[in-house]
Amino acid sequence: MKTSEIIGKKVIDKNAFEVGKVSDFDLDTNEWKIECIYVSSGILGSDFRVSIDEVSKVGDFVILNIEKKTK
Repeated sequence: MKTSEIIGKKVIDKNAFEVGKVSDFDLDTNEWKIECIYVSSGILGSDFRVSIDEVSKVGDFVILNIEKKTK
């Protein structure tokens, strides 16, 4: 998968709630694996970090195995 195919994908939590879009990711260059993704929620340009362990599936959407935290 190309970088351009990951950046901008919609991110959905485990309850099918859209939490934002992938804005960036960290790559472990020793193992060539993605360590985490950054999700832009669109609210005042805020990004939050999601560990790759919290990602359930990547397809048409990035699906998380966690739910969105509410304040």
